[in-house]
Amino acid sequence: MRNRLILSAVASAIALAMAASSALAQPASDITATLKIFQNVGDQKVSSTNEAIARFKLKYPNVTIEPQYVPQNTWGEYNTSFINQVATGDAPDIVFAAIEGFAETANRGLLRDLGPIFDKDPKAKAVLDEIDPNLLNGMRTRSTGQLNFFPTEWNNIVIYYNKDMFDKAGLAYPTDKWTWADFREAAKKLTITDANGNVTQYGYFVPGFNFGLTPWWYTNDASVLDKDWKVPAVTSANFRESLQFLHDLIHVDKSAPAFEAGVGSDKFDALQVAMVSAGHWVVPDMVKSGLTRVGVQTMPSNKVQTTVFGIGGLAITSASKNPELAWEFVKEMTGKEFQTSLADSGGSIPSWRSLATTDKYLAYPDNAQLFYASAATALPVVAPANFAEVEEITMRHVGAYLTDSEDLDTTISGLDSELSRAMQRINK
Repeated sequence: MRNRLILSAVASAIALAMAASSALAQPASDITATLKIFQNVGDQKVSSTNEAIARFKLKYPNVTIEPQYVPQNTWGEYNTSFINQVATGDAPDIVFAAIEGFAETANRGLLRDLGPIFDKDPKAKAVLDEIDPNLLNGMRTRSTGQLNFFPTEWNNIVIYYNKDMFDKAGLAYPTDKWTWADFREAAKKLTITDANGNVTQYGYFVPGFNFGLTPWWYTNDASVLDKDWKVPAVTSANFRESLQFLHDLIHVDKSAPAFEAGVGSDKFDALQVAMVSAGHWVVPDMVKSGLTRVGVQTMPSNKVQTTVFGIGGLAITSASKNPELAWEFVKEMTGKEFQTSLADSGGSIPSWRSLATTDKYLAYPDNAQLFYASAATALPVVAPANFAEVEEITMRHVGAYLTDSEDLDTTISGLDSELSRAMQRINK
C-alpha cells in the first residue's frame, strides 16, 4: 500500500511539474493564503524562520506561514520523512534539504526546476553571485542538471585542534601542507596515559558519521561510489588503505577512543581529545564551553588535498498551489537578513561569501578564513538518489570494521556486494 501511495504521489507531482511555467509572477500584496514549510529542527532554524515570517508579514499581511520542524538524526531519515509525507497527500509548499536529499527528492518529480526562475529574478541573481561556483554546481541534480534548491547554508569538514595541548606536547601547529603521516604522529604524541596505563587524553576522535568520514576517502583519492555516483568504488586499494588507516588509529596506535556514532566535539570541549573533524556547526557549543585557544586546519592529505562539502537549500514542491508566493518566501529565507542571522549564530557557513568573511565571523576559531576558502576545491558528499540506503550500508559495514566486528576483507566484500545491488536497483 505504501509503495502505491508513493507512486501515485510521484505521478501527480510529475504532471504538475510539467504544467508549471518557467517564470513566476509577483503575487498581490493583499493575497490571502497559507504556506507550509518542511524543515529540520534546530534552535537557530526556528529563530531565523520566525524572524523571516515576521518580515514576510509586513509584505503579505494576509499570508499564514506554517513551519513544520522534523527531527534529523541522519539526512537519510529526514529525506524519508519528507517523501512519506508527500505520499500521504500532505505535501508542503516549501522543503529544506541538504545535498544528501537533493537527488532523492528531485528525481521523484516532487520539486520545481528553479533555474529558469533565477534567470528572470534580479534578487535571485544577486544571491547567486555571492556563492562560489563550485558550491552552486554541486547543488545541481546530476540526472537532470536542474537547480531544484535555492542555497541557504553549507558546511565542510576541517580539523579542529586544541592549541594548548599542542603546546604541552611540544608540537608545532599543523599547516595546510600536513600529511597523513604527520597527522598520525601528532595524534600519538597528543595521547596521554596515567600511571595505570589509562588514557586520559586521546589525540583524535575518529568521526562516527558519514559526512565526517568522507574526507578520509577523498584525501586518499577514494570514494564509496565512482565519480558519477553510479557504481561502488570500495574495492580500490585507496579506499582499503583509508579504512586501514582509521582502524589503526584506534586499535594499533590507540590514539583514538573506541569507534562510536557522533562527531566527538563534546569530548573535544571536555578536553578528552586534542583533535576532531567537524564543520562549523560545532562552533557555538565550543564557544560556550570556554575554549579560547582553538585552531582549524585543512584535512591532512595522503594523495589529494581536499575536503568534503554539503550544502543546504530550499525547494518549491510541484504540489504547491501557491508557487509564486512560495518563491517570495524562499527569497526571504535566503536574503541578506536571513544570511546575517545565520552568520551570527555560527551554526553553519552562510552561502553568501561576504557574510562568511567578515571580521566578526572570522574571529573564532583561529584560521577561520579556511572555511569559505575551501569552497573552490571541496568535493560534494556522495549523494545519489538512494542516499539513505547508501549511507546505511556504508556506516553499518565501516562501523563493524572499526569496532573489530568484521575483518577488512569481509567489510570490503560486504560493502561492494550490497552497494552493487542497491545501485543496480536505483539505476534501472
